Amino acid sequence: MFDVGCSPDRAQVGHPPCPSPTRACPSPTHTLRTISNPRPPTSDLRPMPIQSIEDVVSWRLCVGCGACAYWSGGALRMENDPAHGHRPVLNGPRDAAALRECLKVCPGVETRMAGDDRNADPLGGVAAGVGPVLEVWEGFATDPETRFKGSSGGALTALSRYAIERGGMHGVLHVAADPAQPLHNRTVMSRSYEDLLAATGSRYAPASACDGLQKIEEAPAPCVFVGQPSEVAALRKAQALRPALDRKVGVALSFFCAGSPATRGTEELLKRKGIDPTRVEKLRYRGRGWPGMFAVWLKGEREPALEMTYAESWAFVQAYRPWSVHLWPDGCGEHADVSCGDPWYREVQPGEHGSSLVVVRSEAGRRLVRGAMEAGYLELVPSSVERVVASQKGLVVKKGAVWGRLLSMRLMGLPAPAHAGYGLLRTWLRIPFSEKLRSTVGTVRRVLRRRYHKPAA
Repeated sequence: MFDVGCSPDRAQVGHPPCPSPTRACPSPTHTLRTISNPRPPTSDLRPMPIQSIEDVVSWRLCVGCGACAYWSGGALRMENDPAHGHRPVLNGPRDAAALRECLKVCPGVETRMAGDDRNADPLGGVAAGVGPVLEVWEGFATDPETRFKGSSGGALTALSRYAIERGGMHGVLHVAADPAQPLHNRTVMSRSYEDLLAATGSRYAPASACDGLQKIEEAPAPCVFVGQPSEVAALRKAQALRPALDRKVGVALSFFCAGSPATRGTEELLKRKGIDPTRVEKLRYRGRGWPGMFAVWLKGEREPALEMTYAESWAFVQAYRPWSVHLWPDGCGEHADVSCGDPWYREVQPGEHGSSLVVVRSEAGRRLVRGAMEAGYLELVPSSVERVVASQKGLVVKKGAVWGRLLSMRLMGLPAPAHAGYGLLRTWLRIPFSEKLRSTVGTVRRVLRRRYHKPAA
Protein backbone atom coordinates (compact mmCIF):
# COMPACT_ATOMS: atom_id res chain seq x y z
CA MET A 1 0.00 0.00 0.00
CA PHE A 2 2.96 2.27 -0.50
CA ASP A 3 2.25 3.93 -3.84
CA VAL A 4 -1.29 5.28 -4.24
CA GLY A 5 -2.74 2.52 -2.15
CA CYS A 6 -6.36 2.33 -3.22
CA SER A 7 -8.12 4.48 -5.76
CA PRO A 8 -11.32 2.60 -6.51
CA ASP A 9 -13.29 4.69 -8.95
CA ARG A 10 -12.62 2.70 -12.12
CA ALA A 11 -16.39 2.26 -12.28
CA GLN A 12 -16.70 6.00 -12.86
CA VAL A 13 -14.81 5.83 -16.15
CA GLY A 14 -16.48 2.97 -17.93
CA HIS A 15 -15.23 -0.02 -16.00
CA PRO A 16 -17.29 -2.64 -14.14
CA PRO A 17 -18.92 -1.24 -11.01
CA CYS A 18 -18.03 -2.73 -7.65
CA PRO A 19 -20.66 -4.88 -5.98
CA SER A 20 -22.39 -3.63 -2.87
CA PRO A 21 -20.43 -4.64 0.25
CA THR A 22 -23.12 -6.84 1.79
CA ARG A 23 -21.16 -9.84 2.99
CA ALA A 24 -21.52 -10.39 6.69
CA CYS A 25 -18.39 -11.36 8.58
CA PRO A 26 -18.13 -13.43 11.73
CA SER A 27 -17.17 -11.84 15.01
CA PRO A 28 -13.47 -11.14 15.60
CA THR A 29 -11.58 -13.94 17.29
CA HIS A 30 -8.26 -12.28 18.05
CA THR A 31 -9.22 -8.88 19.42
CA LEU A 32 -9.25 -7.34 22.86
CA ARG A 33 -11.57 -8.54 25.58
CA THR A 34 -14.76 -6.59 24.98
CA ILE A 35 -17.27 -4.95 27.25
CA SER A 36 -20.20 -7.16 28.16
CA ASN A 37 -23.22 -4.94 27.43
CA PRO A 38 -23.93 -1.85 25.34
CA ARG A 39 -24.41 1.30 27.34
CA PRO A 40 -27.72 3.20 27.29
CA PRO A 41 -28.01 5.87 24.61
CA THR A 42 -27.40 9.52 25.34
CA SER A 43 -30.28 11.95 24.99
CA ASP A 44 -28.74 14.56 22.67
CA LEU A 45 -27.50 12.41 19.77
CA ARG A 46 -23.89 12.64 20.88
CA PRO A 47 -21.89 9.43 20.51
CA MET A 48 -22.35 6.90 23.29
CA PRO A 49 -19.31 7.07 25.58
CA ILE A 50 -16.33 5.00 24.50
CA GLN A 51 -14.14 4.44 27.54
CA SER A 52 -11.23 2.38 26.20
CA ILE A 53 -9.71 0.85 23.10
CA GLU A 54 -11.59 -2.31 24.07
CA ASP A 55 -14.83 -0.46 23.38
CA VAL A 56 -13.54 0.78 20.02
CA VAL A 57 -12.81 -2.77 18.91
CA SER A 58 -15.95 -4.38 20.30
CA TRP A 59 -18.20 -1.78 18.66
CA ARG A 60 -16.39 -2.29 15.32
CA LEU A 61 -15.07 1.28 15.12
CA CYS A 62 -11.37 0.35 14.86
CA VAL A 63 -9.77 1.42 11.57
CA GLY A 64 -6.65 -0.66 12.19
CA CYS A 65 -4.20 2.26 11.97
CA GLY A 66 -1.88 0.97 14.72
CA ALA A 67 -1.62 4.27 16.62
CA CYS A 68 -2.80 2.63 19.84
CA ALA A 69 0.00 0.06 19.65
CA TYR A 70 2.53 2.90 19.38
CA TRP A 71 0.88 4.98 22.11
CA SER A 72 0.34 2.16 24.61
CA GLY A 73 4.02 1.77 25.49
CA GLY A 74 3.99 -1.94 24.71
CA ALA A 75 0.62 -2.80 26.26
CA LEU A 76 -0.85 -3.49 22.81
CA ARG A 77 0.27 -4.93 19.51
CA MET A 78 -1.50 -5.27 16.17
CA GLU A 79 -2.62 -8.67 14.89
CA ASN A 80 -4.44 -9.60 11.73
CA ASP A 81 -8.03 -10.77 12.08
CA PRO A 82 -8.70 -12.37 8.66
CA ALA A 83 -12.33 -11.22 8.64
CA HIS A 84 -11.85 -7.67 9.93
CA GLY A 85 -8.27 -6.49 9.39
CA HIS A 86 -5.56 -5.44 11.81
CA ARG A 87 -6.84 -5.06 15.36
CA PRO A 88 -5.07 -4.35 18.68
CA VAL A 89 -4.54 -7.22 21.10
CA LEU A 90 -3.18 -7.27 24.62
CA ASN A 91 0.56 -7.74 24.77
CA GLY A 92 0.53 -8.88 28.39
CA PRO A 93 -1.55 -8.19 31.51
CA ARG A 94 -4.45 -5.82 30.96
CA ASP A 95 -3.49 -2.22 31.71
CA ALA A 96 -6.78 -0.32 32.03
CA ALA A 97 -5.09 3.08 32.20
CA ALA A 98 -3.13 2.43 28.99
CA LEU A 99 -6.27 1.28 27.19
CA ARG A 100 -8.03 4.52 28.12
CA GLU A 101 -5.00 6.64 27.26
CA CYS A 102 -4.92 5.23 23.72
CA LEU A 103 -8.25 6.89 22.93
CA LYS A 104 -6.35 10.18 22.64
CA VAL A 105 -4.83 9.07 19.33
CA CYS A 106 -7.66 6.88 17.99
CA PRO A 107 -9.19 8.21 14.75
CA GLY A 108 -11.98 5.64 15.02
CA VAL A 109 -13.42 7.65 17.93
CA GLU A 110 -12.87 11.26 16.93
CA THR A 111 -11.12 13.38 14.31
CA ARG A 112 -11.22 17.05 13.44
CA MET A 113 -10.32 19.04 10.35
CA ALA A 114 -9.74 22.79 10.34
CA GLY A 115 -12.97 23.29 8.39
CA ASP A 116 -13.52 26.25 6.06
CA ASP A 117 -10.31 28.29 6.03
CA ARG A 118 -9.81 30.15 2.75
CA ASN A 119 -6.12 30.68 3.46
CA ALA A 120 -5.63 26.91 3.74
CA ASP A 121 -8.05 26.12 0.91
CA PRO A 122 -7.83 28.76 -1.83
CA LEU A 123 -9.08 26.36 -4.52
CA GLY A 124 -12.26 25.41 -2.65
CA GLY A 125 -11.51 21.74 -2.12
CA VAL A 126 -13.41 21.57 1.18
CA ALA A 127 -16.64 22.76 -0.44
CA ALA A 128 -16.08 20.30 -3.29
CA GLY A 129 -15.74 17.43 -0.82
CA VAL A 130 -12.05 16.59 -1.27
CA GLY A 131 -10.46 18.56 1.58
CA PRO A 132 -8.21 21.65 1.66
CA VAL A 133 -6.27 22.26 -1.55
CA LEU A 134 -3.44 24.69 -2.29
CA GLU A 135 -2.45 23.27 -5.68
CA VAL A 136 -3.37 20.39 -7.99
CA TRP A 137 -0.96 18.85 -10.46
CA GLU A 138 -1.01 15.88 -12.78
CA GLY A 139 1.99 13.88 -13.92
CA PHE A 140 4.41 11.10 -13.18
CA ALA A 141 7.81 10.04 -11.93
CA THR A 142 10.56 10.77 -14.43
CA ASP A 143 12.37 7.55 -13.52
CA PRO A 144 10.93 4.97 -15.97
CA GLU A 145 11.16 2.05 -13.54
CA THR A 146 9.39 3.97 -10.77
CA ARG A 147 6.65 5.03 -13.17
CA PHE A 148 6.18 1.47 -14.47
CA LYS A 149 6.16 -0.29 -11.11
CA GLY A 150 4.08 2.31 -9.27
CA SER A 151 0.31 2.00 -9.23
CA SER A 152 -0.36 5.27 -11.04
CA GLY A 153 2.74 6.99 -12.27
CA GLY A 154 4.89 6.51 -9.19
CA ALA A 155 4.36 10.02 -7.82
CA LEU A 156 4.48 9.07 -4.14
CA THR A 157 7.59 6.99 -4.68
CA ALA A 158 9.26 9.88 -6.52
CA LEU A 159 8.36 12.35 -3.76
CA SER A 160 9.70 9.96 -1.13
CA ARG A 161 12.91 9.40 -3.06
CA TYR A 162 13.46 13.14 -3.45
CA ALA A 163 12.85 13.66 0.27
CA ILE A 164 15.57 11.13 1.13
CA GLU A 165 18.13 12.05 -1.54
CA ARG A 166 17.69 15.84 -1.66
CA GLY A 167 15.35 16.87 1.14
CA GLY A 168 17.40 15.83 4.15
CA MET A 169 14.93 13.21 5.37
CA HIS A 170 16.28 10.23 7.29
CA GLY A 171 13.86 7.72 5.80
CA VAL A 172 10.30 6.90 4.77
CA LEU A 173 7.95 5.01 7.07
CA HIS A 174 5.41 3.08 5.02
CA VAL A 175 3.78 -0.28 4.45
CA ALA A 176 5.13 -3.05 2.25
CA ALA A 177 4.34 -6.68 1.55
CA ASP A 178 5.57 -9.09 4.20
CA PRO A 179 8.00 -11.50 2.45
CA ALA A 180 7.20 -14.23 4.98
CA GLN A 181 3.43 -13.79 4.50
CA PRO A 182 2.76 -12.41 0.99
CA LEU A 183 -0.94 -11.75 1.67
CA HIS A 184 -0.02 -9.60 4.67
CA ASN A 185 1.63 -6.21 5.13
CA ARG A 186 4.28 -4.93 7.50
CA THR A 187 5.53 -1.46 8.43
CA VAL A 188 9.05 -0.63 7.23
CA MET A 189 11.46 2.30 7.18
CA SER A 190 12.98 2.73 3.72
CA ARG A 191 16.32 4.53 3.46
CA SER A 192 17.17 4.22 -0.25
CA TYR A 193 15.83 4.23 -3.79
CA GLU A 194 16.17 0.44 -3.89
CA ASP A 195 14.09 0.08 -0.72
CA LEU A 196 11.38 2.30 -2.14
CA LEU A 197 11.31 0.57 -5.51
CA ALA A 198 10.89 -2.83 -3.86
CA ALA A 199 7.72 -1.60 -2.15
CA THR A 200 5.95 0.07 -5.08
CA GLY A 201 2.40 -0.87 -5.98
CA SER A 202 -0.86 -0.88 -4.07
CA ARG A 203 -1.57 -3.22 -1.17
CA TYR A 204 -5.29 -3.95 -0.88
CA ALA A 205 -4.84 -5.66 2.45
CA PRO A 206 -4.85 -4.58 6.12
CA ALA A 207 -2.08 -2.20 7.13
CA SER A 208 -1.07 -0.41 10.34
CA ALA A 209 1.56 2.15 9.40
CA CYS A 210 1.24 3.95 12.75
CA ASP A 211 2.49 0.96 14.72
CA GLY A 212 5.94 1.99 13.48
CA LEU A 213 5.83 5.62 14.65
CA GLN A 214 8.48 4.88 17.27
CA LYS A 215 10.93 4.49 14.38
CA ILE A 216 10.22 8.07 13.35
CA GLU A 217 10.41 9.39 16.90
CA GLU A 218 13.80 7.73 17.45
CA ALA A 219 15.25 8.69 14.05
CA PRO A 220 18.25 11.06 13.97
CA ALA A 221 16.49 13.39 11.51
CA PRO A 222 12.96 14.11 10.25
CA CYS A 223 11.22 11.39 8.25
CA VAL A 224 8.49 10.98 5.65
CA PHE A 225 5.29 9.19 6.66
CA VAL A 226 3.20 7.49 3.95
CA GLY A 227 -0.15 6.07 4.96
CA GLN A 228 -3.84 5.68 4.32
CA PRO A 229 -6.00 8.72 5.12
CA SER A 230 -7.02 7.24 8.48
CA GLU A 231 -3.38 6.56 9.36
CA VAL A 232 -2.40 10.14 8.59
CA ALA A 233 -5.29 11.36 10.76
CA ALA A 234 -3.97 9.21 13.62
CA LEU A 235 -0.45 10.53 13.02
CA ARG A 236 -1.70 14.12 13.35
CA LYS A 237 -3.43 13.31 16.65
CA ALA A 238 -0.22 11.76 17.99
CA GLN A 239 1.91 14.68 16.75
CA ALA A 240 -0.30 17.15 18.59
CA LEU A 241 0.31 15.33 21.88
CA ARG A 242 3.93 14.22 21.57
CA PRO A 243 6.46 16.94 20.66
CA ALA A 244 9.26 14.38 20.26
CA LEU A 245 7.30 12.74 17.45
CA ASP A 246 6.15 16.03 15.94
CA ARG A 247 9.75 17.24 15.56
CA LYS A 248 10.65 14.15 13.54
CA VAL A 249 7.72 14.17 11.08
CA GLY A 250 9.07 16.05 8.09
CA VAL A 251 6.11 15.49 5.79
CA ALA A 252 3.08 13.19 5.61
CA LEU A 253 1.92 11.73 2.30
CA SER A 254 -1.30 9.89 1.53
CA PHE A 255 -3.37 8.55 -1.35
CA PHE A 256 -6.97 8.33 -2.51
CA CYS A 257 -8.40 5.31 -0.74
CA ALA A 258 -11.80 3.67 -0.27
CA GLY A 259 -10.51 1.53 2.59
CA SER A 260 -8.56 -1.70 2.92
CA PRO A 261 -10.35 -5.03 2.54
CA ALA A 262 -9.77 -7.73 5.12
CA THR A 263 -7.32 -10.50 4.24
CA ARG A 264 -10.21 -12.89 3.72
CA GLY A 265 -11.10 -11.03 0.54
CA THR A 266 -7.79 -11.95 -1.09
CA GLU A 267 -7.91 -15.48 0.32
CA GLU A 268 -11.38 -16.08 -1.11
CA LEU A 269 -10.41 -14.60 -4.47
CA LEU A 270 -7.44 -16.97 -4.71
CA LYS A 271 -9.54 -19.97 -3.70
CA ARG A 272 -12.17 -19.08 -6.28
CA LYS A 273 -9.41 -19.16 -8.90
CA GLY A 274 -8.16 -22.54 -7.67
CA ILE A 275 -5.07 -21.26 -5.84
CA ASP A 276 -4.07 -22.37 -2.36
CA PRO A 277 -3.13 -19.17 -0.44
CA THR A 278 -0.41 -21.04 1.46
CA ARG A 279 1.46 -21.68 -1.82
CA VAL A 280 1.75 -17.99 -2.72
CA GLU A 281 5.27 -16.54 -2.78
CA LYS A 282 4.50 -13.07 -4.14
CA LEU A 283 1.35 -11.09 -4.83
CA ARG A 284 0.84 -7.72 -6.51
CA TYR A 285 -2.49 -5.94 -6.56
CA ARG A 286 -1.47 -3.25 -9.06
CA GLY A 287 1.54 -1.68 -10.73
CA ARG A 288 3.76 -2.85 -13.58
CA GLY A 289 1.70 -0.80 -16.02
CA TRP A 290 -1.41 1.30 -15.59
CA PRO A 291 -3.66 0.53 -13.92
CA GLY A 292 -1.76 -2.72 -13.68
CA MET A 293 -2.74 -6.32 -13.11
CA PHE A 294 -3.49 -8.39 -10.05
CA ALA A 295 -0.75 -11.04 -10.26
CA VAL A 296 0.16 -14.05 -8.13
CA TRP A 297 3.38 -16.06 -8.15
CA LEU A 298 3.56 -19.47 -6.49
CA LYS A 299 6.55 -20.82 -4.61
CA GLY A 300 9.25 -22.08 -6.94
CA GLU A 301 7.68 -20.58 -10.08
CA ARG A 302 9.00 -17.68 -12.14
CA GLU A 303 5.85 -16.85 -14.11
CA PRO A 304 2.57 -15.67 -12.55
CA ALA A 305 0.10 -18.45 -11.84
CA LEU A 306 -2.75 -15.95 -12.02
CA GLU A 307 -3.32 -12.56 -13.59
CA MET A 308 -6.51 -10.52 -13.42
CA THR A 309 -7.41 -6.97 -14.30
CA TYR A 310 -7.37 -4.40 -11.53
CA ALA A 311 -11.10 -3.74 -12.07
CA GLU A 312 -11.99 -7.41 -11.66
CA SER A 313 -9.86 -8.04 -8.58
CA TRP A 314 -10.92 -4.84 -6.78
CA ALA A 315 -14.59 -5.51 -7.52
CA PHE A 316 -14.23 -8.77 -5.59
CA VAL A 317 -12.03 -7.85 -2.62
CA GLN A 318 -13.70 -4.50 -1.85
CA ALA A 319 -16.77 -6.34 -0.60
CA TYR A 320 -14.66 -7.55 2.35
CA ARG A 321 -14.03 -4.09 3.77
CA PRO A 322 -14.93 -3.95 7.48
CA TRP A 323 -17.74 -1.83 8.92
CA SER A 324 -15.35 0.82 10.24
CA VAL A 325 -14.31 1.61 6.65
CA HIS A 326 -17.87 2.69 5.87
CA LEU A 327 -17.81 5.11 8.82
CA TRP A 328 -14.53 6.78 7.84
CA PRO A 329 -15.09 10.18 6.14
CA ASP A 330 -11.77 10.92 4.45
CA GLY A 331 -10.96 9.05 1.26
CA CYS A 332 -8.70 11.72 -0.24
CA GLY A 333 -5.97 12.11 2.38
CA GLU A 334 -7.19 15.45 3.71
CA HIS A 335 -4.85 15.45 6.73
CA ALA A 336 -1.75 14.89 4.58
CA ASP A 337 0.69 17.47 3.22
CA VAL A 338 0.34 15.86 -0.22
CA SER A 339 -2.08 13.22 -1.44
CA CYS A 340 -2.06 11.41 -4.77
CA GLY A 341 -4.43 9.28 -6.79
CA ASP A 342 -5.45 8.07 -10.21
CA PRO A 343 -6.81 10.62 -12.73
CA TRP A 344 -9.93 8.60 -13.52
CA TYR A 345 -11.64 11.70 -14.98
CA ARG A 346 -10.50 10.39 -18.36
CA GLU A 347 -10.29 7.00 -20.02
CA VAL A 348 -6.99 5.16 -19.76
CA GLN A 349 -5.77 4.40 -23.26
CA PRO A 350 -4.34 0.95 -24.10
CA GLY A 351 -0.63 0.88 -23.32
CA GLU A 352 -0.72 4.27 -21.61
CA HIS A 353 1.88 4.82 -18.91
CA GLY A 354 0.73 5.73 -15.41
CA SER A 355 -0.13 9.21 -14.15
CA SER A 356 -1.17 10.68 -10.81
CA LEU A 357 -3.15 13.62 -9.60
CA VAL A 358 -0.97 15.33 -7.00
CA VAL A 359 -2.95 17.37 -4.45
CA VAL A 360 -0.91 19.84 -2.38
CA ARG A 361 -2.54 20.58 0.98
CA SER A 362 0.08 22.48 3.01
CA GLU A 363 3.09 24.73 2.62
CA ALA A 364 5.35 21.80 3.54
CA GLY A 365 3.70 19.82 0.77
CA ARG A 366 4.14 22.69 -1.68
CA ARG A 367 7.87 22.88 -0.92
CA LEU A 368 8.23 19.13 -1.37
CA VAL A 369 6.39 18.99 -4.70
CA ARG A 370 8.06 22.09 -6.13
CA GLY A 371 11.46 20.79 -5.03
CA ALA A 372 10.87 17.39 -6.64
CA MET A 373 9.80 19.07 -9.88
CA GLU A 374 12.79 21.40 -9.97
CA ALA A 375 15.19 18.55 -9.20
CA GLY A 376 13.75 16.45 -12.02
CA TYR A 377 12.09 13.72 -9.97
CA LEU A 378 8.56 14.55 -11.16
CA GLU A 379 7.11 15.82 -14.42
CA LEU A 380 3.87 17.66 -13.63
CA VAL A 381 1.40 20.03 -15.29
CA PRO A 382 -1.26 22.11 -13.50
CA SER A 383 -4.64 20.48 -12.92
CA SER A 384 -7.79 21.37 -10.96
CA VAL A 385 -10.05 20.49 -8.05
CA GLU A 386 -12.78 19.74 -10.59
CA ARG A 387 -10.65 16.96 -12.03
CA VAL A 388 -10.00 15.53 -8.58
CA VAL A 389 -13.75 15.39 -7.95
CA ALA A 390 -14.43 13.90 -11.39
CA SER A 391 -11.76 11.26 -10.75
CA GLN A 392 -13.10 10.26 -7.33
CA LYS A 393 -16.87 10.65 -7.50
CA GLY A 394 -17.33 7.48 -5.49
CA LEU A 395 -15.21 8.80 -2.63
CA VAL A 396 -17.19 12.04 -2.50
CA VAL A 397 -20.47 10.11 -2.39
CA LYS A 398 -19.03 7.85 0.31
CA LYS A 399 -18.03 10.90 2.33
CA GLY A 400 -21.55 12.26 2.22
CA ALA A 401 -23.00 8.87 3.08
CA VAL A 402 -20.93 8.79 6.27
CA TRP A 403 -23.04 11.63 7.67
CA GLY A 404 -26.22 9.60 7.13
CA ARG A 405 -24.68 6.49 8.64
CA LEU A 406 -23.49 8.29 11.76
CA LEU A 407 -26.86 9.99 12.20
CA SER A 408 -28.64 6.65 11.99
CA MET A 409 -26.29 5.09 14.51
CA ARG A 410 -26.84 7.93 16.97
CA LEU A 411 -30.60 7.71 16.57
CA MET A 412 -30.30 4.01 17.40
CA GLY A 413 -28.35 4.89 20.54
CA LEU A 414 -25.14 3.29 19.30
CA PRO A 415 -21.54 4.45 19.69
CA ALA A 416 -20.57 6.52 16.66
CA PRO A 417 -17.38 8.40 15.75
CA ALA A 418 -17.32 12.19 16.04
CA HIS A 419 -15.82 13.60 12.84
CA ALA A 420 -15.81 17.42 12.67
CA GLY A 421 -14.69 19.91 10.03
CA TYR A 422 -15.07 17.63 7.00
CA GLY A 423 -18.24 19.24 5.65
CA LEU A 424 -20.11 15.94 5.95
CA LEU A 425 -23.63 17.39 6.10
CA ARG A 426 -22.95 19.69 3.15
CA THR A 427 -21.65 16.74 1.15
CA TRP A 428 -24.58 14.53 2.20
CA LEU A 429 -27.06 17.16 0.98
CA ARG A 430 -25.47 17.03 -2.49
CA ILE A 431 -25.50 13.26 -3.01
CA PRO A 432 -28.40 11.61 -4.90
CA PHE A 433 -31.60 10.85 -2.98
CA SER A 434 -31.02 7.12 -3.44
CA GLU A 435 -27.67 7.45 -1.67
CA LYS A 436 -29.25 9.50 1.12
CA LEU A 437 -31.80 6.73 1.63
CA ARG A 438 -29.15 4.04 1.51
CA SER A 439 -27.00 5.87 4.06
CA THR A 440 -29.84 6.20 6.58
CA VAL A 441 -32.51 3.53 6.16
CA GLY A 442 -29.95 1.18 4.67
CA THR A 443 -27.69 1.65 7.68
CA VAL A 444 -30.49 0.75 10.10
CA ARG A 445 -31.19 -2.41 8.13
CA ARG A 446 -27.53 -3.36 7.98
CA VAL A 447 -26.99 -2.75 11.69
CA LEU A 448 -29.96 -4.91 12.64
CA ARG A 449 -29.26 -7.65 10.11
CA ARG A 450 -25.62 -8.02 11.14
CA ARG A 451 -26.31 -7.38 14.81
CA TYR A 452 -24.03 -4.37 14.90
CA HIS A 453 -26.31 -2.95 17.59
CA LYS A 454 -24.53 -5.27 20.01
CA PRO A 455 -20.82 -5.34 20.85
CA ALA A 456 -18.85 -8.17 19.29
CA ALA A 457 -18.45 -11.18 21.54
